[in-house]
Amino acid sequence: MRCLIGFMVLVSSAAALGSEAQMKQWEKMDRCSNAAFIAVSIVEESADTFKQTLALQGAIGGLKNNTKLGEATPSENEVAGAHKMALRVSAGMPRPLSKRDHDWLIAQAATSCTLWVPDAKPAS
Repeated sequence: MRCLIGFMVLVSSAAALGSEAQMKQWEKMDRCSNAAFIAVSIVEESADTFKQTLALQGAIGGLKNNTKLGEATPSENEVAGAHKMALRVSAGMPRPLSKRDHDWLIAQAATSCTLWVPDAKPAS
């Protein structure tokens, strides 16, 4: 009986740790999805890189002041990383982007942000 109780305690503590790690991963995906949407909107707006840089800095400044997204607010590095990937992938694509290209580009930028941009908040 003690072994069964010990096993149940071990399983429940492992499940709690797994769900906490899963929640952090979901939060990262939410932040990167928001960052990718912002980045693709900027890339789609203008092919001029100077205008894109200004828009990117404005978006980052706006995110710092906006509290509506809460935990899903992307960091400056996440937005910049998603923007770099969106620029690379969209090279040669005609603008304005079609709906399918727009969605595909958001997915590519979000994936790169999720994989390659470190978390802004240290793991606790």
